[in-house]
Amino acid sequence: MHIAPPTMPPSEGPRVQVQRLRRRIIDGNWHEDALQRMVEHFGRTRTHLIGLHDKSANPARVIMRELSSLYLTPPTVWHEAGDGVAPLLEAVRLSGLWSRMQRYQTWVLGCREYLMRVDAPEGEGRLTFRPVAPDMVYAEARPDVPDVPVLIWEARLRTDERGGPQWQWDVLDIRDPDHPVYAVHEIDRVGELGADITARVLGGSYSGDAYPYRRSDGTPILPYVLHHAETLGDRLWDPWEGAETMEGSLTIPVLLSFWQHVMYNASYPQRYMAGGKPAALETRDEEGRAIRHEVVTDPTSVLQIEVDETPSGVTPTIQIGQWSAGGDPEALLRAIDAYAHRLAQDAGVSASDIHKMSGDARSGYAISLTNEGKRAAQRRYAPVFQPVDERMMAVAATLFNRANDTALPEDGYHVVYAEIPLSPEEQQARREHVTELVGAGLMSRVRAYMALNPGVTEEQARRELEAIDAEQRPPEPEAPVVEPVAPPPGDTEEEDTNG
Repeated sequence: MHIAPPTMPPSEGPRVQVQRLRRRIIDGNWHEDALQRMVEHFGRTRTHLIGLHDKSANPARVIMRELSSLYLTPPTVWHEAGDGVAPLLEAVRLSGLWSRMQRYQTWVLGCREYLMRVDAPEGEGRLTFRPVAPDMVYAEARPDVPDVPVLIWEARLRTDERGGPQWQWDVLDIRDPDHPVYAVHEIDRVGELGADITARVLGGSYSGDAYPYRRSDGTPILPYVLHHAETLGDRLWDPWEGAETMEGSLTIPVLLSFWQHVMYNASYPQRYMAGGKPAALETRDEEGRAIRHEVVTDPTSVLQIEVDETPSGVTPTIQIGQWSAGGDPEALLRAIDAYAHRLAQDAGVSASDIHKMSGDARSGYAISLTNEGKRAAQRRYAPVFQPVDERMMAVAATLFNRANDTALPEDGYHVVYAEIPLSPEEQQARREHVTELVGAGLMSRVRAYMALNPGVTEEQARRELEAIDAEQRPPEPEAPVVEPVAPPPGDTEEEDTNG
């Protein structure tokens, strides 16, 4: 059953249209878009003539997936409270969050923004993390922090009173901390708030004092975090950045479809004949009328040629020749290959970080990053994702406390991403380089430890070095035991006095 996407407020139309296209491309649900692009390039007649639409290549999806390397290994979450946050870390582990974050990062990079909804079912000791597409959201932010939402309408698909599917707005608003709002509304025909159906859907009111998402001090929060592909700090949405990569990704299927058309129909010499015609069986319809002539050939057949009718007295002549092939598939594929690589470079991938997938004749658009290229992507996106991931852990701890009556710390969490392992040669080169810098007095031991252990904070590095120094410090020598010396016989105070 196909359900049309929800109607969004008129002011959000252009943004939502772009983000939905980007999401369709990343999710692989873009075949209708590719067909429309074929028609735009060739027209309907030539599109029908070309026939097969090659949708085997999706450079944008591959590029975003290759750049999404932060969560190849689950990151480390730590807090100064140590084992005091163990229940939270166990709940995060059981939720499967980190195993899904690689796909989530692909969505973030592809759509430029994505949201994560955090929930803690009451009394169950667990957490849920649900990705929310930006084209399903209307949001507002405060002017002083324009990239963090304080109002969110999320379009949710539920059943109406008759049991049919209905799009509804989940409204969460903390713009007024003294009266936060959590309500459910119908979506009217222009995408605005319709009737308030909170009581029917949620079973009561959850606004004002009943607002459920609060810190231990009573401050209301949103159970969402918004990840950005790039930290700009001056806007909530950035859907048009990198749109060229998405546009180019729709053009690649057009080019590959034309390439297949050339392969099948124009990659061989075109033969011609004048003054004669192949001898063919005549095919007639049910009424006995001739409708076409068929000639079936293969490499072992002998083609019979008949002389065309000529005027009497004219000697019949037959001319046979051939033209060169109508297209060069190899040259065309090289051009498509170069086009796909340009898309990757426009998306921020260095040419030196790309290598081709071997064993594939059409490897040009099968973009793959080297390990060093993936490490570069990790260094590029870690400063963008880390603060939001740490905020996500704080939100999770807050909701976990409210749902389970616990007292976990509600801030101060640290997320450290695991770097893609180095080869033995790379490890040795890095150690030698860092050791030389320390020996020359150009790098401190703390910075050296951080360089050899990417992702470690300065505070962690200091603690680890202190622990290492404590283990390597030689034990303190024991003080010598001085035995008391007994006075010689007769040499007592009493004897001295008598003397």
